[in-house]
Amino acid sequence: MKTKLGALALLASAMLCANSAAAQSTFKIGLIQPATGPAAYDGQSVINGARLAESEVNAAGGVLGRKLEILLQDGKADPAESLNAAERLIDRDKVRVLIGAWASSATLAVMPLVQRYEIPLIVETSTAEKITEAGNPWVFRTSSNSKIDADVLGPHLVKDLGLNKVAFMAANNDFGRAVVSNWTRVLTPQNAQIVATEYHKPGETNFSPTLTKIKNSGADTIVITSDVTTVSNIIKQSYEQGLQNLKRIVTSGNPPEAIIPLAGKDAAEGMLVQNYWVPYAPAPGQEEASKKFQQTYESTYKGRLADKYAVSGYDAVKLVAAAVNAAQSDEPEKIRDALKGIRLEALQGVIEFDAQQQARPFQSMSRIEDGKPAIILKAGQ
Repeated sequence: MKTKLGALALLASAMLCANSAAAQSTFKIGLIQPATGPAAYDGQSVINGARLAESEVNAAGGVLGRKLEILLQDGKADPAESLNAAERLIDRDKVRVLIGAWASSATLAVMPLVQRYEIPLIVETSTAEKITEAGNPWVFRTSSNSKIDADVLGPHLVKDLGLNKVAFMAANNDFGRAVVSNWTRVLTPQNAQIVATEYHKPGETNFSPTLTKIKNSGADTIVITSDVTTVSNIIKQSYEQGLQNLKRIVTSGNPPEAIIPLAGKDAAEGMLVQNYWVPYAPAPGQEEASKKFQQTYESTYKGRLADKYAVSGYDAVKLVAAAVNAAQSDEPEKIRDALKGIRLEALQGVIEFDAQQQARPFQSMSRIEDGKPAIILKAGQ
């Protein structure tokens, strides 16, 4: 009986060791994105870019001699869903780093969890400034924030773009409210008037009543802030209501390459679009790398154009790989420390973090002309 028990114990020990070895065979990154729901188009771009970087990192030898493995969870751009996704990735899958969670409200919901578990979180697209102002030592943002955007573009909004009477159409969440607050902050001292502020729910589709209000407000400009599908819907309906003669501006880097086919060429004509990464205006020093990325991405994902969301996912994974290799460790604390001092030449510009662990991507603005975006302003990094 003792011999049998001893054999069982040895077998259990061997299985435990095998499981441990298997668990250590890859370096796991958790990726939380809206794979379904109203923001799924944008989320899929992030996922595609991340997968492309994963492939490139592994082809170059991986990290710490191990393959990098991305584990995806659908956060639906929803706070509760994203929090549940983060818990699964950390508790069940034992990821060492998280990337996500696309929407600002979703990212804010995940932040207390990563602080409790002491896991680094790379924020790839969320722009609400409170994300980095909260002082969470485990959160690093590669995307811009609404305050930076407003400060960078502010000097050009009245002088160069001619904004005078402004109406906002924004998502009713942390992202949308932050854009409205910060643009109001920089416009008001320049004597621009805010004549209307209208919020919409994620997934809303009928904007006719709101656009009628704006039409009657005397606005000469509509500033639109939402996911790319909703933005494109608003643009299409504004065109149908005869508002194409107003300045129509899309904030926070929604890619014009996606807006044009989604809204329609005629509806998108004349739109002004804030850019973080576009292939025709790459960050300084990234001209060849951006061209290569665009070609590889579009040949890998047939029917999808390379856009800033794809670059956000790609750069986030490359950043994690660089930090792990710099740390020479898979310990989250050492990876966090490596991130604090990193300087990475990335597609969206140089990634290095300030005291609030905030990076500053390269920015520009384009106008859609004859169905194609053309750069009218380079705001820099």
